[in-house]
Order: sequence, then structure tokens, then C-alpha cells
Amino acid sequence: MHPEYVPLLPRALSVASTATTATTTASTAATGDPDTRERSPAMTFDPSPSAGLVLPPTIRFDLHSPGITPRSLHAHSQIGPHPSHRGLSLPDIFVPPHPLPVHRANDASDQTSIQFSDIASTDELTTVSSTTAATVESTAAVPADVSKRLWYDDFTTIDWVHEFIKESFRVKRLRDLPGLRGRLIRARDASQGWILILVIGSTVACIAYLIDAAEQRVFDWRSGYCATNWFLPKHDCCVDSGDTCPAWLEWKFALRGSALVEYALYIALSVALALVAVLLTLTTASTTPFSKPPVTVVDSQRETSSETNANLAPGAPVTVNGETHKSQPAAAPRSIIYTAAGGGVAEVKTILSGFVIKRFLGSYTLFVKSIALVLSISSGLNVGKEGPYVHIASCVGNITCRFFSKFNNNDGKRREILSAAASAGVAVAFGSPLGGVLFSLEEVSYYFPPKTLIRSFLCAVISALVLKLLNPYGTGKIVIFEVSYDHDWHAFEFLIFVFIGACGGVIGAAFGRLNVWWTRIWRRSRFISKHPVADVVLMATVTAAISYFNVYTQKSASELLYDLARTCTYRTASPFDTLDYEDDDALCPTSMAMYASSIRSLTTAFVIKFVLTAVTVGLKIPAGIYVPSMVSGALLGRIVGLSVQWLQYQVPHLFLFSSCPAGNDPRACTIPGVYAIVGAGAVMAGVTRMTVTLAVILFELTGSLDHVLPISVAILISKWVAQALEPNSIYDVIMHNNNFPFLDNQRTPGFSVTLHDIVPKATISSTSPVIDTSDSPYISAAALRTKLQILQVSGELDGSLPILRNQVLVGLLPAPELEYALDKIKEKDATASGIRYNDLAEVTDNNDIMCHISADDQEIQRYYFDRSSRHHQFSQYNGTNAGVFTAATDLTPFVDRAPISLDINSPLAMVYLMFVRLGLRMVCVVEDGKFWGVLHKKRFIEYCRFGDDNMDTWF
Repeated sequence: MHPEYVPLLPRALSVASTATTATTTASTAATGDPDTRERSPAMTFDPSPSAGLVLPPTIRFDLHSPGITPRSLHAHSQIGPHPSHRGLSLPDIFVPPHPLPVHRANDASDQTSIQFSDIASTDELTTVSSTTAATVESTAAVPADVSKRLWYDDFTTIDWVHEFIKESFRVKRLRDLPGLRGRLIRARDASQGWILILVIGSTVACIAYLIDAAEQRVFDWRSGYCATNWFLPKHDCCVDSGDTCPAWLEWKFALRGSALVEYALYIALSVALALVAVLLTLTTASTTPFSKPPVTVVDSQRETSSETNANLAPGAPVTVNGETHKSQPAAAPRSIIYTAAGGGVAEVKTILSGFVIKRFLGSYTLFVKSIALVLSISSGLNVGKEGPYVHIASCVGNITCRFFSKFNNNDGKRREILSAAASAGVAVAFGSPLGGVLFSLEEVSYYFPPKTLIRSFLCAVISALVLKLLNPYGTGKIVIFEVSYDHDWHAFEFLIFVFIGACGGVIGAAFGRLNVWWTRIWRRSRFISKHPVADVVLMATVTAAISYFNVYTQKSASELLYDLARTCTYRTASPFDTLDYEDDDALCPTSMAMYASSIRSLTTAFVIKFVLTAVTVGLKIPAGIYVPSMVSGALLGRIVGLSVQWLQYQVPHLFLFSSCPAGNDPRACTIPGVYAIVGAGAVMAGVTRMTVTLAVILFELTGSLDHVLPISVAILISKWVAQALEPNSIYDVIMHNNNFPFLDNQRTPGFSVTLHDIVPKATISSTSPVIDTSDSPYISAAALRTKLQILQVSGELDGSLPILRNQVLVGLLPAPELEYALDKIKEKDATASGIRYNDLAEVTDNNDIMCHISADDQEIQRYYFDRSSRHHQFSQYNGTNAGVFTAATDLTPFVDRAPISLDINSPLAMVYLMFVRLGLRMVCVVEDGKFWGVLHKKRFIEYCRFGDDNMDTWF
């Protein structure tokens, strides 16, 4: 018999009364260093002739001696197998002392009676459980101190150190391959990343082309259609029509109705487009636990109070209405998130920091967001497509990684590709490859090695190049609002640019405050929180009803930004002459009287855009914030530019205008379009707190080195002012509203406490998520499942169970892999070794399936690299190979033998550096070499965000 059958022995059922009986007794005494402790368990076998085994009358061995394991006992034993059962030896039938709880109440020996059937005839191993096999481990109550759940416990985190070490083992194996074959394999491996980048850049450009082309057409259909070709947007339909465009039919003329009919139809089409967008977005709903304690469900009553039953374990008795029932675990309260809603930048930042958001970067989210984005922009809502482009590009990167094993099997390497993909999203949104690279570096990436910088640059360049070849606007340009300026700025304008920057910071801070206030009083109300469709429909109705009466608010964000930023074109150089047909007389006044009306109209549009944009952020539709915030800033800048022109007309000899050209023509001195671009950068910097990235994007949009300095100054001033008024950017606000577990690596928190002040001492018991192997490396599967459930209830789905030996930390057992192994044990146990069970649930309710957990005799490479082979081993199980099932009960390869630990007196600043710089998932805490507790990254984030009053206890 193969030694892999060992864990089956204590789980088998008795099938023959004439079987061999073996009585096992164990006594334990430990002194001194754990590596030199002495233990003297004795095993006495009384073989029966009917068993067909020839065994010595008494065999004694040291179970815990160095190098002695159930697998190595074969070399130490002198048991001769029966001739008819070759390969059967003492290690094959070894059974550890029973019971094997995590924590013994005393040192008294427990006894287990083991019976063997006639293996020659039945090939079944059976056992009779000891009467001392306690059921406490399966029915123990969950402690009250872990009944609270984290708000973000659905978010699991990766361990950057683990992924890096795993990659180093993979690289080492590749380097060890000899000859030409090894060179070819290494070349193929090195080319995977570059091929993947080319595919991502090209795919993102194609998707952006489809979205841009569709968005232009659907947006214009709200006002009319092209009589010559329905599918042409208004710009292409009227390209050669001059001042009038007879080919473009507005709905009031096409339907021969009045202006009221056109107004009603305008609102109806806007609401219809927004309605379809929100309905599509709602199909991407995903549930996540939120901050409410779990409840317990009983058979006769669906839900009971959490105060009464939060501490009850599954199967514990509970009394309801005077009747006693068996409690069952209740589903944790769930909140709903929509993966296609919003811009997605905040979520991408959270993912790149090491956390996992289920289905956020999936293929269905990509499909729905691409379509819903076209509809939401076309509805006239104050949303942009630039932020969603980052999300879409990240989806493309995540999906394509699945076809390359190098990145599919390593979450750290995958995030490097996602960082590069994010740069492609900004490149196609603004036509700015350099801005895309800096955006990935400055705004979203958490870990950005030099190789990722090169890949990001290549991905951004490829995406921009392919999009330019596709020519979505028919102008040879990537974006519609690309502008250029011929005149340089003057010295007196520097103070005005500083003023615009300060105003942008105030507006950016007010934007965040307004969004928080609106979310609190409106979106978290009982009705709106349950009916997101009503929120979108109402907002679309209000936006369309108000925007219809203002020529600027009717335009799309990209078109309006272009009109505000471009220069005025006059037929002659004389003041107040006839304007060129391309120019709007409100943006380029031709008389003194027109300045007041122009400024008034622009101010109205600014107030409308600012308020509607602030309250639109948070709708359950794809919605970006970049261009809408830039539009508000461009309106502000245009207002300031026109005001400066008006002042020069009024006081032409003022000392401020002494550097202007002779002739006193304000149009030759002041360019309102420059002020619009500066204002756009200032407000966007105040809202998003981007600096270098934003300056480079605006530089690439204008193509003028002369105006880089005023734009940069305004951006810096805006950021400083906004940071002073409101420390959190709009992304921070979104993360806080959604409770994303993001640990900001760009801030330096202040701590005055140590680990001792926030990490309580762990208790070692059957109801605590700690594995004590001081007495034996065996523990029942039911006990492990109980500990796993306790860990999950506390919100640490990606936590680990510490493995102790004489209070010394010897390893960690990750919860996700433990759950995987326990599920496989449950699935495979029913048919392993020919044993049949009528109820698979018995596998988890019975304490007799023993799992082997050891930190000895294990190469570290097995933990970091070879676990994939175990997963393959599980998947290849055919229901008859008992050895595979028995291997499933050996959890040693899942043990992390190199956990990172800190002393209990370590300052929290050091802990912060460990989490931020090393990317750890958790830190083990020790005191004088003895285990104290575990600090999970999410727990530390919670402490940084809320402080002592909101910290839950761990164990």
C-alpha cells in the first residue's frame, strides 16, 4: 500500500468485525529548544492471523524526531509485508495519535481503536473513532470579536514578495535549460511581453475608433439627421456647406412641428439613451460584503438579529418563539457594485496596488462598458470617455494576459502589463503618448519597474499610431480638440495665470465637497439607493431640460472644449470688424456691447456645467471626469480672457498693457483661447490632483512650447490651493465612498504608536485561526474548515493561518489555498480507495479526516513554484486513484515557511514601509521570538483611515 493512504485510515468506517485491532497510545513531554524536544509515543500492534499481516508484537518509534515522518518511517521500520500484499509496511498503515485537536486541554494520552478489514478481499481501510473525538471543533461558537466584517472583505490582495520569488524560480529554471532548445525557449519567453504590448495597443486603438465614430453619430441624432446619409455626423454632413447646412435636417423641420415639439423630442431622446445605458450597466452587477455583522438563519425563520446569533456557529442550537432549531450559516449582507459604472480609474488604481476586484476587468465588462459609454455620452450627460478609456484598456490588458502563461500565472507580472495598458487608454483619449506614460507612472501604478516604463511607452505609441491611421474624425487628428497658438504670452499675463490657477484649485476642492454632499443626501437616500435607474433618468431629464436653452451646454464636451480653446479668426486686422464664418460671435465679440452678453452667457454655462458635472459623478453609467472638468475650467479661462480684453479696450494705456504691440488692438495682445487652456488645466488639476501628466497632455494638445510655462504654473498653484482646502482628490472621494482598500503610497502618515498598541495577542484554542503543531502535525479537516470560516467571518478572505510549534511561528497556511484543498477533499473523498459515502456533507461534519501540515522536510521551491502541479493533480483525478486523494490531505506544500515578521515594539512607520515598499499581504508579529499575532494589510488600512475607535480585534 502506498504511504499516501495514511490520512484515509482515521476516516474509514468499520466493515468487518474480525479485523486486526491496533491500539495506539501517545504521551508527550517537551523541554528546552523545540528542535531538541523529546517525545516518546508508543504504538502496540496485536496482529490477527485473519489480517494477513506479519508484525512484530511491539514497535516503538519517536514520531517527532528530526527526519521522522510517516513517509520516512518505511526506512526505519523492520515490518515485513504479507506475501500477498507487497509494498505494505508500517508507514503505510501508520495512524497518528487521536484525537489531534489544535490545542490540547491536557497532556493525557488519548486512545484510538483501529480495525483493518481483510485487505486482500475488500481493499478497504476502516476505523472506529475514539469516544474522545470531540465535536467541539465543528460546533464551537465564533468569537464575538470577529463577528464584524470589514467593508471591503471581498477584496483579496496579492503578495508582491511571493509573486516576485515565484518569478525568480521560474527564471532560474529557464536559465538552467541547456543547449539550443534552452535558448529558443528563453527567447520565446522574453518576447511574450513585447508581443502582448503590441496586441494591447492595437486592440485599444480599434476599440477607441469604434467608440469615437459611434459617439459622434448618436450624439448628433438628438438634434436631427443628415438627409443625404443617415450615418453621417453633423460635421461630416455639413463639411462643404458654409454658413448653412441644408443637408442637415433638424427634427422640428423633419417632423414639421413647433419648437416645443423639438424641445420635448430632445429631452425624450436624451432620456432614452441614458436609460438604455443604465440598463446595460446594471447587468454588470457584482455583490460584495459590506459593514454589517453577519446574521444566523434558522430553519423556521429566515433572519434573526445579529446580536442574538452572531456568535453561533453552524449547527448550534438557537431558540425562536420558544422552539429550538438548528442554526445555519447566513449569507453575509451584500452590497452591489457595477463593474461598468463610473470612470474606472479609482478601481484600476486599487487593482494595481495589489487588490482584486472580481469581474471588473472581464470580457463582459469590456463589452458592456464600450456600448454603454457611447450611449451615456450621446445622452448629453456631463460625462467623458477619457477615464473609461483607461478602464477599457485595462480590460484589454487583463484579457490578453490569459493567453500568455508568463503573465497569466503571476499576478505581479500581470499588473505590470495592466500599467502599460492604462497608458494606452490615455494615449487614445487625448492623443498624448507621453502623457499616457506619465499618467500610468504618476496616477495609477503602484509598482513601476524600468521595464514597465519602456512597455508603457511602446503601448502608448502603438495605440496612438494605429488610431491615427484609422482616422476616426476624418481630419487626420486623434482628438477633436487639438489646437495651436501663434502668439507668445506677455509678462503681465503671468499674474493672471496665477489667479486662474488659484481659482482652479478652489473650484476643484469645491467639486469634491459638492460631490460628497450630493452623495450623502441624495444617492444614499432610501429610494435612490434602491433605484439607480430613477437617478439616471431624473438626471438626464434635468440635464437635457436645462442644457437645451444654452448654446454651449448643448454641445458635446470635446466640441465645446475645442471652441473655447481655439483662437478667433478675423477677416481684417481692424477692431470690431466682421468675423470669419467659423467663429462664434459670443466667444469672439465684435463690439463693446457684446462683451457683457458673452461673459454673461459663458458664466451661465460655467455654473450649469460645474454643478451638473459634480452631481453626475456617481451615476450608474460609464462616466469619466477628465474632459467635463476641463470644460468647466475652459469656460472659466475664457471668461477671464474676455475680461482682460474688455479691460484693455477700456484702459488701453494701463501700465499692464505696456508690453502689448502698438495699435492698441487687444486681439493682438490677449488670446482668450490660451486662458481657456490654462483654466482647463487648473480645474482638472484641482479635481484630480494630477500635475506633470496634465502639463504634458496639454502641451501635446496645443503643440506649443511657448505656453508650457503658464500652463505648468497654473497647474501647480491649483494643486497647492486644492490640497490646502480639501486633501482628497475626486479619486480619493470615490475610494472612500466605495471603501476601496487602497493604501496611498504618495503620502507620509504620522504615527505615534507601535504594533503593540494595535495588534492584540492571539489566543491559541480550537476556535482561533491558529494551527498549533506542538503535539502533532495532523489536524482534522473539519477543524481546519472551522478555523477557515472564522478567518473569513473576520473579513480576511485572503489571510493565513499561522502555524506554531511551541509558540514559535514556523509557517503560514494561506486561506485561499486551504479553502481550495478542503473543497477538493470534500469532492474526492466519496470515491477514494473504494470507500463509498451516502452524504458528502458528512465529510465536513466528521472530524476523522486528518490533514498533514508540517514545516519540516519541505523545499521552499515547492511553495513558490510547484503548487500549480498540485492543482493539475487535483484536476486529473478520475475518482478511482486514491493516492491522489491522499495527496490532497497533505497540505505541507501549501505552507509558507518564510513569513516576514516584525517585533511587537516596531513603530507603525516601519509597518507602513513594509506594506507600501514590499507589497506584503500581512506581517507576523513576534515578541522575544514567540508568536504574538498577525496584522493584515486591510486591517492596517482600516487603522490608517479610521484610527483606534474603528479597529476590530483579530483573534
